[in-house]
Amino acid sequence: MSYLPIFLNLKDKKIVVIGGGEVAHRKILSLVKFSKEILIVAPQIKPELKNTINKYNLTYLQDGYNKKYILKTDILIVAVDDLQLQETIYKETKDKNIMCNFSDFEEYCDFILPSYIKRDDLVVCVSTMGSAPAFAKEFKSYIQKLIPNDIDYFLKQMKELRSSLPKGKKRMDLLRKKAQNYISNLKN
Repeated sequence: MSYLPIFLNLKDKKIVVIGGGEVAHRKILSLVKFSKEILIVAPQIKPELKNTINKYNLTYLQDGYNKKYILKTDILIVAVDDLQLQETIYKETKDKNIMCNFSDFEEYCDFILPSYIKRDDLVVCVSTMGSAPAFAKEFKSYIQKLIPNDIDYFLKQMKELRSSLPKGKKRMDLLRKKAQNYISNLKN
């Protein structure tokens, strides 16, 4: 599979996660940094997931899968151990306008959730297109150590400068030069 890395605007998107185990929890932890509009449907959930639901004020329905829960869904995450149920859900969603991620069937996935670092406005994603998730996780840790402590402050300055200047080549050149200077000072 070949996935295009994109940044998706989750504003006003309905997200449903089917499953309440460790994999579902891990995927929910990735999502909550970008949206709190998440519905979790599972007959039971792990205590850690319950804590996350409470912490972020997410919605949890204690129930098994029912296709009524995915009506008008924009993004669906299926993280259940029952492979037959995953296949059933895939068949019920493949002709719908729903972006899907299935934990055990890459061929059913419209997208994957990469390993990422989020520090305020900086987001760095690491993916091996599913071929070596363990490497992606370790490489993410390596990259995380390289991010300067003042990156948040620098990005706020850049954002303010960008919004205060008129669009055009002069603005692009000034912002590029400022970024190049910042990065070149990191190397010293």
